[in-house]
Amino acid sequence: MRRALLVMAAMWAGTVGCNDVTVVRTYPGCGMGCSGGTITKIRVTRVDKVDLLLVVDNSPSMADKQAELAKRMPELIAKLTNDTPDPRTGKPGNAADLHVGVITSSLGSHGSSACAPSRTSKANDDRGHLLPRAGEGGGTGWVVGTPTATPTSAPCPDPVEASALRWVFDPARDPAAKFKGKDGSLALQTATSCVVQSAGQVGCGYEETWESLYHFLIDPAPYAKAEVNCTFGIDGDACGNNDIVVEGKDEELLAQRAAFLRPDSFVAVIILSDENDASLRPAGKNWLPWAYGAGAMQRGWEACDGVSDDLEPDSAGELAAKGCFSCFQDNKSSNCTKPWGMGDRDDRNLRGFHQVQRFGFNFLWSRDRYVNAFKNATVAGSDGRLAPNPLFSGGFRDSSLILVAGIVGVPKQLVQDDRGVPKALTSADWDKIISADLAKRDPHMIESIGPRTGVPRFAGDRGIDPVNGGDRDVPNGDDLQYACITPRATSTASDCASLGPDAAMKNPLCDSSTKQTYDKAYPGLRHLRMIERLGTSGFVASICNETFSPAIQGIVEKVRRALNGQCVRQIMTQDEATGNVGCNVVEVFKEGTFTGRTCETLTGAGAGTGYCTPGSEPCRRKDDWNFPPYDKALAALQLNLPITVVGKDGTGRIEMVQATVEGDNVVAKGSDGRVHLVCEHRQLAGGRVDPAVTRACLEDPTFKLTSGGGFCYSTVPAVVGDCTRQGAASTIRFLGDSAPKDGSEVFSICHK
Repeated sequence: MRRALLVMAAMWAGTVGCNDVTVVRTYPGCGMGCSGGTITKIRVTRVDKVDLLLVVDNSPSMADKQAELAKRMPELIAKLTNDTPDPRTGKPGNAADLHVGVITSSLGSHGSSACAPSRTSKANDDRGHLLPRAGEGGGTGWVVGTPTATPTSAPCPDPVEASALRWVFDPARDPAAKFKGKDGSLALQTATSCVVQSAGQVGCGYEETWESLYHFLIDPAPYAKAEVNCTFGIDGDACGNNDIVVEGKDEELLAQRAAFLRPDSFVAVIILSDENDASLRPAGKNWLPWAYGAGAMQRGWEACDGVSDDLEPDSAGELAAKGCFSCFQDNKSSNCTKPWGMGDRDDRNLRGFHQVQRFGFNFLWSRDRYVNAFKNATVAGSDGRLAPNPLFSGGFRDSSLILVAGIVGVPKQLVQDDRGVPKALTSADWDKIISADLAKRDPHMIESIGPRTGVPRFAGDRGIDPVNGGDRDVPNGDDLQYACITPRATSTASDCASLGPDAAMKNPLCDSSTKQTYDKAYPGLRHLRMIERLGTSGFVASICNETFSPAIQGIVEKVRRALNGQCVRQIMTQDEATGNVGCNVVEVFKEGTFTGRTCETLTGAGAGTGYCTPGSEPCRRKDDWNFPPYDKALAALQLNLPITVVGKDGTGRIEMVQATVEGDNVVAKGSDGRVHLVCEHRQLAGGRVDPAVTRACLEDPTFKLTSGGGFCYSTVPAVVGDCTRQGAASTIRFLGDSAPKDGSEVFSICHK
């Protein structure tokens, strides 16, 4: 009888992507009917380090939203640092080592006057650096005594440095960490809250949210300066025929990144923004929309009007194929002499809006830049060169150890359930949010200056539409319709002061002529389209919620599942009677781990251990079927494994490595010269252990081994648990002393 072959590999506290490598092999000496095998990599994860980056929009109108996020920081930090053991594994289910950093969306206006730090605020260009800014501090943050308590105000610690905030549960792990243990967690909660609020709301109105993120976290060579030479003017800037010039390398930023980002952590990014992303590509004449005065931008040709709003190409060639050109490039179109009207006014406030349709050119980075940044091992630096992606440096992280969460402009009705909890979005849900087909998209998510078909008109009663209060008239054509609104914590003049005594009849944000009692958000389409493409690494919540607590809980759950996942997306052939999967599980340990020891003495004297040398008792028996062999040397020949090797540049890559015998051990040695001990795990099924142990491993989610160790493969829903939310129908359980160790790679080898 042939046995189905399935080989799976996963990095424990490391990196190997799901189903990313398939290798078909013929094994020597494997006997009658054993002709080969397929090696497929999947992930099994256990990490305890988290690097948390908060990307905060610091443009006008963000103060209340920043305050709400700051108020939720104690809740987030408390849950991530809670050391209560997971009831199923008996081990801490959260982080034991946490770094926190905060950056803003402001990268200036690249030489134009629009967001020149020298003219208005130094917060116009935070350069992607960690907050707080030099010379800023003090104020009030939030603190919470227990995870269930209501946050209360507290003075900000002095000083809060512009660097990664570092916390460890065990002080011995990082003696230099400023925050340690349970008391340190409380102090970190307040410090994080304070840094979030230090972002302020006097930053650039052209929110380069994703480029700021890329600049700090990913760019291999972040520029020190990217500007065009302009002369500022009241009605616009004179920049001549100059190009944006990218200069230097920001060594200060690189030092901050090095202190924040570890190679073996889970990376969580939380984006807070109430407007669409406007990440300008600093090249050529892309300064035009930021520098030209109102009404001075050239239109696009007529054909540009019909281009879908999801098309934002890197080059003009893709638009040319659709007959879409900019009048800057070619003024033959009749559109080039068409004046801007009130309904489609060229206001400087709207220069990031529908650039292709209005101007016939995309001045922004394409969304591919940012999606690829969270997936690809190689990315482009500001110097134009391809280089290793810092996110994947060292070979210990892949996209399953990354979360990008957006609290952005989208109606809460589209992204949460009836309980107010963010939900896992289906393709039908995403159609309502970002579909290129406007007939499928919820009308609140269509960017428009004028009122939209399908949205009620506001006439003094915001109750006419529970989502955004109704679309209003924008007489000056200088603003977009809202995606959603929500009651705000404080009342200020803001958007209502200039509307006159009947402001409450003109705008659903206003309750009187000078008081704005509601916050608004615009459709965050670029944010959402990029997060949708990140799949299970993405998460969405609405910024139009009075509380961000459900969003924080959803983010925490995503982090916890990633930290504790042992999910198998592929189906293994399993014997119904015994629960045996006919597979061998081997672990390739991190170099230097257990030096001088054998597999049988990893966890003690060897009696009852969950490990054994490949081809040896108790994992193999003399009367076993002829593959795998009951012979150490022959077993090593069967182990040609796709392990991670690390190049001179620090980037990990997969390499097929043939195991060999050295002394009493089986080892794997890659081209990087690193020697790894290889051990086999005992299977807790197939008649080799007490049937009660097998049954408990397969069916009881609370079962624990008091001695020894081993693994089983379960498809029982109660045991699989959270894996179902990640698209997996099964899990490999490692119990007792057989739990894979930090930095090791685990392979399940099944034969036919």
